Amino acid sequence: MEIKLTALPDNTTCELPENEYGCEIVVRPDTIVYLACSIASTLRQQGTNIAELLKLTFPQDLDWTEPLSVIPYVSTMIEAIDNLMSHIVLGQKPFLMQPIWKTQGKSPQLSTNCLDVFIWSDICFSRLFVNLAKQEIKTFGKIIKISRYTRTVIWLYKMLSDFADRGLFDYVSIIDSCSYNTKNDKAFAVNGKITHEYMKSEYLRKPRILKQEIKNIILGDGQNLLSPERRFDAIIYNSPDLFLP
Repeated sequence: MEIKLTALPDNTTCELPENEYGCEIVVRPDTIVYLACSIASTLRQQGTNIAELLKLTFPQDLDWTEPLSVIPYVSTMIEAIDNLMSHIVLGQKPFLMQPIWKTQGKSPQLSTNCLDVFIWSDICFSRLFVNLAKQEIKTFGKIIKISRYTRTVIWLYKMLSDFADRGLFDYVSIIDSCSYNTKNDKAFAVNGKITHEYMKSEYLRKPRILKQEIKNIILGDGQNLLSPERRFDAIIYNSPDLFLP
């Protein structure tokens, strides 16, 4: 299970009321590979005919590396993924662990109730980028260009489609060849306003672990072994004497 430690609130929600705080999540390409493997594993265990669920009619000479060739088929890819997910919803599995640490607004001070953890299932996690791709279709009537969210939909579909055809997929080739003129350093990122809609709960508003408990979590003077990254903005922030008359 992948672990993503996130700060609450992020820059997009720190000025909002506390009950609207949210965390930013940055997703790397490897996470999408793990997602495809998790879904494929469930489908195989259930004996599901993946090829039938993903069955779409593509031209034999479809160039997956060319945006203009792929864009007309993104909507049907989304429908196929949704159809597939509906067949395994009862078999969804824990996929990503997201511990959160909460501060007092944008300040570096921890809130009294500051620590908790959320678990994303594989199907729920897929909704992050699939629903954002759907939003583009709803807004413009069609996919205008291949955004990071849309690209991730294509990656996932291609991985699952290849798995259905051959029992495996070459994730390195898929990610490298289907970059669509966008860097592969990350798959996509979602800000706190988006994740809030999925995570909103009493535990997001008021995490269960108090900051006083941290001394019972970090033991043996372990805090003295920490070596925080030196950031110029943090040093300036913590050096108010620089601005004295």
